[in-house]
Amino acid sequence: MKRLELLLICVILTNLFACGPTVTFSEPQPAGVRNLLKFPKRLQGEYLNVSDNSTLIVNDSVIQLIYDYDYTFHINQLDSSDHLSGDTIINNITNEKILIRREGDSLITHVHDIDTLFQMHEFSVARKFRGYYFINNQYGDNKLGGKKIQLTKGGIVISSISNELDIKNLEELTEVDSRYFGFIHLN
Repeated sequence: MKRLELLLICVILTNLFACGPTVTFSEPQPAGVRNLLKFPKRLQGEYLNVSDNSTLIVNDSVIQLIYDYDYTFHINQLDSSDHLSGDTIINNITNEKILIRREGDSLITHVHDIDTLFQMHEFSVARKFRGYYFINNQYGDNKLGGKKIQLTKGGIVISSISNELDIKNLEELTEVDSRYFGFIHLN
């Protein structure tokens, strides 16, 4: 398997949610609004992102993104530093082992990853304002990055706040723009 391809997929998915924001604030947004102690029941649940089959789990104090899928690749795509031994790909340099199953010339590995996007605590707070929820994560000393959460009919939308236009939208609380992650409600 081309490690670069798998690494690129992981980096892209991780960067969507885990990277520090390009815009930071010195106080949680929106300013002057009380922090939530927990997410309300109406926001809690399990949501499916139909574009990548990831699942978003919202409970009373945590938001997690779960990737759970099979990754299929051709046997010729194995990296030169890897070798196949039975049902395992072994990296000759790191000795890392990846379990696979074979289907003809294809190799299939299962990917299961849990990314905690937000957890309420002293430095990461959530707020509600005019029907929207805002999550603020701390990035370094006195820097907070935020995302806007909007419940939609049958789903949830998480928007990044990453540039001046997003800040203006935050100030005006306009509709969600094109930089969002949409999920449909599962339960």
